[in-house]
Amino acid sequence: MQIELLLQTIILPLLLSLAVYKIAHQHTTWLTTGLFFAWLPAYLWILLPNWPPTEAVDWLWLAGVAFLSIQLIPNNTIKIPYLKTGQLAIFTLALLLISLPLLQYALTSDLIIELLLVLLAASILVIIPSSSPAPAFILSMNATALAVCTALSGTLLVAQLAGALAAAPGIFAINELIKRLASSRLQASALLPLALLYLLLLTITRLYADLPTGPALLLLLAPLSLRLKNRSVIGLSLLTVVIATAWLLMLQDSNSYY
Repeated sequence: MQIELLLQTIILPLLLSLAVYKIAHQHTTWLTTGLFFAWLPAYLWILLPNWPPTEAVDWLWLAGVAFLSIQLIPNNTIKIPYLKTGQLAIFTLALLLISLPLLQYALTSDLIIELLLVLLAASILVIIPSSSPAPAFILSMNATALAVCTALSGTLLVAQLAGALAAAPGIFAINELIKRLASSRLQASALLPLALLYLLLLTITRLYADLPTGPALLLLLAPLSLRLKNRSVIGLSLLTVVIATAWLLMLQDSNSYY
């Protein structure tokens, strides 16, 4: 069982990440497609989604395909503002579909605020130009922290999906580390579909696995460093996810006394 978990969550997406690293080179379209398809087989192995979708996680692959499809529309065929609007519209629809059970039966002002914060984070990722010096490392690090926090919240399946998301750009993250995070052969824009999937996975964990508000907010803020140029934000993003994980661990310890 543990070997299968490793194969599904880490080894398969890492191997596919290596294939993308070797084949795609600097071609942004190939990189974007390859990184998504480094995650998708792991997703389908971890969870064979229902059709039609009946649960929040069943919408993830459809959202990912939609993110990828609109990301690959050539800029010379449609104006960039329309592309960005389309990306946000797709994300908003996916967010609503994932949240639908709660929106129908447990609609509160707190829920609306939380969904708007997630939508704001997605807007920043979509609208602001890509500029991070080490985008793969940041996304892999954030998704790893999300996987750990999700597992601590008691949802192993979603934790596996987040772990596979961390491994999908893993070879690129290792390459950035070897270069001491000074440069990357990967444009941050190629990671946009995975970054949006990260936000949807975080939403699922928050809404359905009772991830506490503090760690959830820190995990929401962490990937926004993908849009900042300064190398120091890499350390800030790392600090953010470490605090989120430690915070959740402390909450777990305090709960054990009751």
